[in-house]
Formats: sequence, C-alpha cells, structure tokens
Amino acid sequence: MLGKTNALIHPLLVLALALAINGIVALFNRPLNRMVIEKPIFLSIDLLFSAFILAISGGSHSPYYLYALSPLLAGAFFFQVRGALTASLLFTPLFIFANTYNPQTPSDAIVMATQLSGIWLLPLLFAYPSTLLKSVNQATDELSAAHRQLEIIHDLTVLLQAAPDLISVQERVLGAVVTDLGFSKAVVAMVDPTHEEIGGWLVYPREDSFPQTKALSLKSENGEVIKALLNRNSFVTEGKTLIQDPQLNNWLAQNQWFVMPLYLREHPVGILLVEESGLTKEKESTLMTVANQAALALGTTILCIDRARRLAVETERNRIARDIHDTVAQSLFGIVYSLDACITMLPQQADDVKKELIDLRSLANTAHDEVRRSIFDLWPSALNIELFMADLTNYVSGCCRPRTFSIIFNNHGDFNSLSSGMRRTVYRMAQEALANSARHSGAQSARLCLTVTDEEVYLVVSDEGKGFDPSIALSRSQNREHFGLHGIQERARAMGGDCEINSQPNAGARIMIQLPNNGHHHHA
Repeated sequence: MLGKTNALIHPLLVLALALAINGIVALFNRPLNRMVIEKPIFLSIDLLFSAFILAISGGSHSPYYLYALSPLLAGAFFFQVRGALTASLLFTPLFIFANTYNPQTPSDAIVMATQLSGIWLLPLLFAYPSTLLKSVNQATDELSAAHRQLEIIHDLTVLLQAAPDLISVQERVLGAVVTDLGFSKAVVAMVDPTHEEIGGWLVYPREDSFPQTKALSLKSENGEVIKALLNRNSFVTEGKTLIQDPQLNNWLAQNQWFVMPLYLREHPVGILLVEESGLTKEKESTLMTVANQAALALGTTILCIDRARRLAVETERNRIARDIHDTVAQSLFGIVYSLDACITMLPQQADDVKKELIDLRSLANTAHDEVRRSIFDLWPSALNIELFMADLTNYVSGCCRPRTFSIIFNNHGDFNSLSSGMRRTVYRMAQEALANSARHSGAQSARLCLTVTDEEVYLVVSDEGKGFDPSIALSRSQNREHFGLHGIQERARAMGGDCEINSQPNAGARIMIQLPNNGHHHHA
C-alpha cells in the first residue's frame, strides 16, 4: 500500500507500533486483565488490532502471524474452551479480510489454510492447560478456605477449653465470629432447658445501648428468631418482629442479621445472629462450621452445669439424710428405749406418770418412723452395700438394748446394680427379719446372706435362737414399728417373688426371701 519506496520504513513502523502497544499492555496488565474478565467485549479491540497489524505487514506472509494470535490465546486463557472458540470465530473473518486487503501481496492458498488451522487449533490447545490451571486454582482456594476454617475452629476449641463458665464461652464464640471471620457485630442467646426459655443475650463488641432482656419461653409466637430456632431454619432478617421484647426488637431492627439456630444433636442450645453485610457463600459456609462448633461447646457447657447442679442436689440430699440418720434417728432410738426402761422401773402406784411416758414413747416412735421414711426418700441412690450393712448393724443394736447382738453378713453379686426401689425393699425386709431375730430369738447373733443375680435377689436371715411357731407368728399383727413377718411375705408375693419361714420352738429360725430382679435395673 505504501509502495516500494517505503518498503524499509514500513516494517519498522509496524514494529514500533507493536512494541508501543505491548509496552502499554505490560504496564497496565492488571487493570486491563480485570476489564477483559468483567467485560469480554474488550477482547474484540485486541482482535481488531491484530488483524490490522497483519493487514499492513503482508497478510498471510506477515512475520507478525504468531503475534496476531495473542488475543486468541488470551481468550483461551481467561475463558477456557468457550473463549478459545469465540475468539477463533471472530478472528477468522478478520484474518481473511487482512489477507485480501493488500492486493500487491497475492495470497498463497496453502499458507492461508495452514494459518487458519492454527487460528482454530492453537487457542483450543491452550484452553486445555488453562482449564487445568483454573481447576488447580479453585482447589487451592477451597483448600485455603478449609484450612482457614480449621484454624478458626482449632483456635476456638483451645479458647473454649479454657473458658471457666457459660458467659465466657459465649464471649469467646462471639469473639471468634467477629474477629476471625470479619463480621462487624454478633449476638448470641442461650436456651435454658430446665425452664424451656431463651435468655442471656450478649452482643460483641459490647454496646451500652444493648438492652437488658428477660428470658422468653420457647414459643413460636414470641418472634421470628424463636420460630427459626424451633424449626431449625437459618434466615436473613426482613423487618418482621424478631423478638417479643420491644427494646431488643428495636435494637435488632437497626441492622440486617443472618440468624442461625444452635443445636447439639436434637437439643436446642441457643441462637446466633451475625450482622449480615458482606456475607458471601464462602463466609456463610465457614460461619455454619463455626456455629456448629459453638453449639457443641455451649451445649456441652450447659450439660456440665446441669449435671453439676444435679450432683450438688444429690450430694446435699445424701448429706442431709446422713445427718438425720446419725443424729436425730439415733436420738429417737435412745428416747424410745429409755422410755421403755422407765416404764418397767416405775412403782405400780405412779399410774399417771406411766400413762404420760407411754404416750411419750408412742410419740417418739411415730417421730422415729417419720424420720426413717424421710431418710429413705432422700437416700434412694446412696444406699450402697456398705451403707446397707452399717445401717442394719446400727438399727439392730438399738432393738435389743442393753444386750449386744451381732450380724454375720454374707454378700454375693452386685447389690449396687439394683434399682434404688429394689434396694430399699430389700433393706426394709432385712430390717424386719433382723429386728424379729434380735427381739425374740434370745440368740447373740443372726446371719444375713444376700445374693444378687441378673434374674433374682435372694435374702436369707437365720439365727440359732429359741425359734417359734410360724403359723402363730404369721397370724398376729407384728409390732407397731414394722410391717411384720406377715407383711414381708405379702410384699414378696406382690412383687412376684416368695418368702418362706422355717422355724420351730427351740430349733432356731430361717427366713428365705426370693424376689425377681425386674428388668435388670443397672443404674446405681
């Protein structure tokens, strides 16, 4: 086009132009790349420029053929196969035009066909590693995100292990959400499982304007937040009544929140609200993971507190039971037997005093029964084999004052594995059988043999005393303090067991009780 006289200048001008454009692209590559990714139409400018360079430098004979392919490779790099095909499709007519544009350099059909093949094949070949690179980058990003999640969870776990109480756990959870995940603020509230309420609201960072809120019952009419907790739904707030507490609701209405219920298995633990701005899918996923970890930590803390509270109650009940048993009950024993002695020692004429003492003895006896009942109501799970033996020994020594009376214990199987009700029943039966022996046999001791198996409980109480006629003993109501031998037999049969009484005058006595171990109760 410039004629033969300008032949030398022409290639230098093209070179200068190509170098200048390359320099601009090199200097501003980042913003230019961003422009192309955001608006791929900008790539067509590069395609037009490449076609122009080919047209002014000899078409299919141009030394800039490979240079002209750069926008096609860029298309393949940025947009993979789709980009490669689109760029090739757009560039093909431009390339044909560049070849026919300069009639002074006739086109060679074979060269032109070869170069057209290159225009289609090279970008496609380049698109493949580009796809692989994109996959690798994506995988790297996912690994980085997962690694970040693990770091946050690890840090949170370490923090939570050192947290001394529930409020500290709440504060550390909020701190992790705000500081590590980069949200501007977060709020958490806790469920009280005992009262089925939600309360203990905390905000981080702390704000003086945050209202003090009373606990609300877990009912869906108490607001969208509680409804979400009950239904286990996460949601983004939209100006509805979030909570039936006007002050808190007004405070929450100032922001948009992402609301997440916190659960430990099927138990609701609390609710987490995170200020919603800048919440991406990736952040939401990390937040969910942190929320699950938080639910685990908070739920475990609540369970520990609940367990500690129950244990404290149990310990206190046992302490009270022991105190009553060791003091009041023993004093009442003393009163009853001292009164017995007074009644027998009084001269015959002091009828009025004797009547008063008899009434007093009856009152002391009733009080003693009441105290024993209270002890057993307080003592269900603390009655272990050691306590069983110690209490029976204590009790029997009181029955036969001033004589001494000993019990020889023989114990097989695990008494502590029986349900508390069964332990109490066995204790009452043993108590009655031993009291009978201590009061009436005249022997120095009795033998108690207790055998516990998975299916049955066997209790045998025997002595080598003066014996009795079982038919007479069973026909009369036994002494006022206990339910008597007849009572033992009836109780045993009512429970699906049996009670056999073997005795005859001057031949000792043996009471054999067999009870079914119902349902293999294995809680201590």
